[in-house]
Amino acid sequence: MPNRSGLAEKYRSRIEDITDNMVIAMPMSKGVPIMLQRGEVFFGRLVEDCVAYEFTTSLIAKQLQPLPAWIITLPYDVKKIQQRAFVRIDTALPVQIAEIIDGKVVEDKIINAVTKDISGGGVQIAINRHWHIGTNLLITVNYPEIGPVTLRSQVIRVQQPQPDREVFWVGIKFLEINEKDRGNIIKFIFKRQLEQRRKGLE
Repeated sequence: MPNRSGLAEKYRSRIEDITDNMVIAMPMSKGVPIMLQRGEVFFGRLVEDCVAYEFTTSLIAKQLQPLPAWIITLPYDVKKIQQRAFVRIDTALPVQIAEIIDGKVVEDKIINAVTKDISGGGVQIAINRHWHIGTNLLITVNYPEIGPVTLRSQVIRVQQPQPDREVFWVGIKFLEINEKDRGNIIKFIFKRQLEQRRKGLE
């Protein structure tokens, strides 16, 4: 965020809570709270497992109790620096998959699978089926607190971690997703990361 000279400055904080918005510890400089106007946009950086993610947000309000904090909007324009475009987290969620052939969904051959990891831009699943890169799919991911989200998608990566086992890790990219669904997924990911971080401190 800019200082009085208009130059960008960096301040440390931490995520305290995630609900409809995000609560972060009030940034300080030499023990003095950073002054920011309501509605002002700023950039954040989150480091998770030695990987950095950048995002955009804005200040909604400030609070002093129970701890000095800022209430900010949920992050958007989340980017993994110089790598993936979205934050990714390992988690197992049920998925239903149907192939799309010649533009038509093959509804009589639904396949059940489980995610290996998820992001706002796609999922990776573990499955005993091999698809070619470029295969179009209609997938339904059942997200806790969000519900099922059905999206047209495409296979972009296939790995076989153990050559002697017919189990594949399939990377799937969302082709069509509205910003509301993407925002809900990213919110779920940030909330799950916060829960995992808190468990690690117990």
